[in-house]
Amino acid sequence: MNAEELSLIQRARTDSQAFATLFNQYLPLVLKTVKAYYIRDFAYDDWLQEARIAMLNAVRRYDGSSGSRFGSFYRMVLVSHINSLLRNRLAQKRMADATAIIIPDPIPTTFGEGTVSYRIEENLFIRAELAHFIASLSDLERAGLIAQFDQATPKPDRRAVERSRAKFGSYLKEQLY
Repeated sequence: MNAEELSLIQRARTDSQAFATLFNQYLPLVLKTVKAYYIRDFAYDDWLQEARIAMLNAVRRYDGSSGSRFGSFYRMVLVSHINSLLRNRLAQKRMADATAIIIPDPIPTTFGEGTVSYRIEENLFIRAELAHFIASLSDLERAGLIAQFDQATPKPDRRAVERSRAKFGSYLKEQLY
């Protein structure tokens, strides 16, 4: 390693222009190394940012006194950094994040008297709380509520149906507002 390269590496520790020059010099190595890996939802810019982080770590640790080449050292640091990213992404406790699917525009759902819920979270909350609501009904009111949604069940007492309908409507209004 010549003195000019070593000087550039040492200046890259504190000088952002020298760091950018050094990074651009090793960009082909970065692109070749990164090509072998895939992380879901990682864009080209994300890979470059992670390569810059690895470059910063390599520049801070490299001393050049042992005669090793910086390119080899940087590649080793970069591969180690990528492996850490993969371990982090594939950790069991983060699998829900890695496999989650983003729903950009949920279909609106109509409840009761023309109220509309566009938020999936609200719908999930209502489903979770619905069990508590149903448990609060009497047996007759519960049968009336089921009869409202299932046409095959026999119709119970009309008053029980009206009571369950009124309670359900007020419950939904309470949850949505």
